[in-house]
Amino acid sequence: MDDRSTRQPLMSDTPDVAEAAPIPQGTRPGNEVNTVNEDCDSESSVETATNVKKTIHLRLASTWWTEIITMSISFGCIAVLFCILMRFQNRLLTEWSFFISINASVAVAITAARATLLAAISVCLSQEKWTRFTKRTHRLQDFAIIDTASRGPLGSLQMLYKTSWGFASISAIVVILSLLTDTFVQQVVQLEPGTISTYKEGSATFGYAHGYKSYKSYKYESFGMDINNDINSAVLNGLQPKSRTFAFNCHSNCTWNSYYITLGFSSACTDATKETLETLKCNDGPQTHSITGEQGLPCRMSTPNNVKLELGARAISDSYMNINSSGLAIIDYLNGSPAFYAAVWTWKPGDDYSVDIEIPELKNLLQNSSVIIECALRVSLYNYSDISSISNSFTIGVIEHIPLGVITGITTSDMLGITHHPHQEASLWWNHTNDGLPDVYFSAIDLRYTSSFFRSSAFSGTLGDSTPGDHTFSPGATTFFGNGTLEVVSGIFDSISLSLTDMIRQGSGMQIAQGTTSQAVVYIRVRWEWLILPLVVHLLGGIALFVTIVGTKRTGDVPLWKGSTLAVLYHSVDKDGIIGSQVQNLDDLEEVKKKQVMLGKKGDMSDA
Repeated sequence: MDDRSTRQPLMSDTPDVAEAAPIPQGTRPGNEVNTVNEDCDSESSVETATNVKKTIHLRLASTWWTEIITMSISFGCIAVLFCILMRFQNRLLTEWSFFISINASVAVAITAARATLLAAISVCLSQEKWTRFTKRTHRLQDFAIIDTASRGPLGSLQMLYKTSWGFASISAIVVILSLLTDTFVQQVVQLEPGTISTYKEGSATFGYAHGYKSYKSYKYESFGMDINNDINSAVLNGLQPKSRTFAFNCHSNCTWNSYYITLGFSSACTDATKETLETLKCNDGPQTHSITGEQGLPCRMSTPNNVKLELGARAISDSYMNINSSGLAIIDYLNGSPAFYAAVWTWKPGDDYSVDIEIPELKNLLQNSSVIIECALRVSLYNYSDISSISNSFTIGVIEHIPLGVITGITTSDMLGITHHPHQEASLWWNHTNDGLPDVYFSAIDLRYTSSFFRSSAFSGTLGDSTPGDHTFSPGATTFFGNGTLEVVSGIFDSISLSLTDMIRQGSGMQIAQGTTSQAVVYIRVRWEWLILPLVVHLLGGIALFVTIVGTKRTGDVPLWKGSTLAVLYHSVDKDGIIGSQVQNLDDLEEVKKKQVMLGKKGDMSDA
């Protein structure tokens, strides 16, 4: 008798007979049949759809397309990561407008790339445990080790040192190195603080001018000229170099990248002691003390450019200083000479001086202990470049002095000083000063007034021949010149020249130099070297998948069991050490799954 005749059927072929349910009133018997048919059709449709899904799943499982697609997604994530980094490299952080930060986006991309990579690599390792035993004999323990390697880095590390190396080792290395990819990628994006220059009208400005005309209306009655109080203030402000500030507008850090030509004053000082003392002349007779101070001037001399210096009749101090200036020499100035000169004479007679000293002895003292500095002032051009303002400190990196040379033209009426207010319209002109330089002008009346102010008692004077309580006390600016050395005098006259230049820059001919404002920003910096390891890991992953696919095709007698647990359960090892199974492919394995489900249902029915 056939064994199968003794087996019990899994399910009975004869349906159980049950009492029919009563038919509700008002319902025809045919309606029940229609309802049953509709239910059968619905169940048939669901079963058909389920079978289609299972068929698609089996077809995909029996190929490498799932892993190829997964690996492609992984490389796609890397490509997206590179696109993000290349697009925003060296860009401002404010340009990143995504709802999560750029670091978070990079983390998402690399996490997705790593997850999909490991999904494909784990399948490669799972398939390798089947392929490995088709080539030659191995310990059965290797089967378990490789299977463990497909589940994580610890198993992969165990596989590398417990089994012989092969192409599957590449997959194990990928699993181990993938642990470091997240850490490395976190170092890729660096947020670096920096500054940018932005143009905003009126936010970074200073003035420069190619001409000066004051348009003042105060009348200087003695000479028929208008007073320019701006010149007075500029000269007096320049006497104290530390108090002079450059007028500019900048509320943060600013830069001016261009160069700017401006009209101004310049000075040049020399030691004229020897040449001036050669002109020393003194009155005959003793130098005697006079209470009224009405004695004549005992000694006089002139600098090389005819600035008069004098020793008063009542020199009562151990330190004597005399400052004087020359008038504006229009005729000479037309030939390119300085506008005027100023001289500072300092004399320290010492213990050998007395009020009744003889003139010959006085003359010797003057020649042995005098210092005479002569300074020339002229209208000039300045070329400003490399200009910046940092923390409200204005700096001109390069200041180039450009001499003007010969005047091109002048109004005759102004030179003669005949009229009053019409002087305001007269100007000195310098045309075609040089290639690339602008035409410039200066009001002749303002230049004459500047010279007059230097000769006035506000600047020129004497210190040491009278006391402050005396009505003749007129020190002028002598107290600002210290010991009267060349270094000190040159520094003060340079400061006066720059102060006058600032006045011209802010005058009626002022033009605006517009700069840029520095703004604190954050840059996105990409450190590409930290992407080397993730790229190597993905490259090795692609190689591992390719090698696994090729190796599987060469050993065509090994089905694509991959990571199936049921496939392991239905394999056994015979006495010769051969792994075998009656399940030959995934279709057979699927039938086994169905039988298990059916047996499980029968068991449930038996228990019931």
